[in-house]
Amino acid sequence: MSNLDLSYPNILELFPQHLDPKRTESASFLIWYFENYLRLDTTEAIDSVCDQKGDKGVDGIYINEDANTIEIYQSAISQRKNSSVGDTALKEFAGTLKQFETAATIQNLRDTAGKADVARLIDRLDLVNKISTYEVVGVFVSNIDLDANGKAYLKSNPAIRFFGATKLKETFISASRDTRIPKPLTFDISGYEASTYVVDKYHEAIIAPLKAIELVKMDGIKNQALFAFNVRGPLGRTQVNRDIAESIRLKTRHKLFPLFHNGITVIADKIQLTKDRIKIENYFVVNGCQSLSELHNNGGYLTDDLRILVKLIKMESSSPLSELVTTFSNNQNGVKARDFKSNNPIQIRLQNEIRGEYGGEFHYEIKRGEDSRELTTITNEAAGLLLLAFDLKRPWATHRKYQIFEDDHAEVFGRPAVDADQESTSPTKSRGKR
Repeated sequence: MSNLDLSYPNILELFPQHLDPKRTESASFLIWYFENYLRLDTTEAIDSVCDQKGDKGVDGIYINEDANTIEIYQSAISQRKNSSVGDTALKEFAGTLKQFETAATIQNLRDTAGKADVARLIDRLDLVNKISTYEVVGVFVSNIDLDANGKAYLKSNPAIRFFGATKLKETFISASRDTRIPKPLTFDISGYEASTYVVDKYHEAIIAPLKAIELVKMDGIKNQALFAFNVRGPLGRTQVNRDIAESIRLKTRHKLFPLFHNGITVIADKIQLTKDRIKIENYFVVNGCQSLSELHNNGGYLTDDLRILVKLIKMESSSPLSELVTTFSNNQNGVKARDFKSNNPIQIRLQNEIRGEYGGEFHYEIKRGEDSRELTTITNEAAGLLLLAFDLKRPWATHRKYQIFEDDHAEVFGRPAVDADQESTSPTKSRGKR
């Protein structure tokens, strides 16, 4: 069971990006639920919620094509400690579900809802025409559990499912990387000048020529933790990496290195700059993984003359802006659409789940160059192509494999059915090692 804190107001810290004056807290909670439990991408999750005035007790609607169900959602956040959901709320929800019994009742709901969001969802999902071939299921989501009366009521109403605090904690899979805080590191820049660009009091960039001998002391190069937010891991003996290694080994080129090297980009929570020193804390490399890996692998050739132009950016690594910096700083030749999805929550959550369920047998690779620990590797590219061919029944589209990480990513991966079991134990799994 996870250590999710679902008590109020701490629960709001789980989805700050969805809190908005025009949106109820329960609607924000439901968006978070759609992302983390139905595995929808953010756009689809937001579009599936209709918790506004005039929505007739309906908070969200999702069509689960894999289960052939129309899922009607109601969400509730309790601010009271030690409270529970009884049968009264469930009976009211059962009344809401009666609006979805037939095409006629749905059409009546659509007509009487006017311009409310529920009407928009009914039209977009074509519920009037689909109701005859889909089963309607009600899902009640809350941050508290059922009491005895609520449990008894559910036993006689199998069309209603309940997700409360216990079940949410038991089934939660994190979409965050397992990163650790690196040790603070100080660089000697005596005799050199650093250029500073201040955006505001929270964000600034410092560019300075840092010693390679000190750069390779950054915590997390060997185990790749330093590159957690980089779109790729070390790619091995590519031609580019061989050229970098050759330049490192030629000591006559060391002073020239900043002239032909693109530099390294580091994001750090804290940066302290003095005349002769730069100190960074809680840092990650978002561009420069190949260079730092080669510097580390060729540490015996490094001299004080070999310096790298490093851009140190002060910002929180978890902020949306850091993702933008990562994307734009890697927007270059040789980076594939797949690489830019390596930090996508859907992919990270799936990797975490497979590691938890099948960590001794399979490695789900979402980033080129990841350490597979000699396990059987399933790349997300191969998995996506198989899902496209077998799950979505579109084998003719698999020749455009880049599409599964562009327009088709949410459709291929962002579904409740795409979980660790689907990726690791279905007949479509890949057993080849990279």
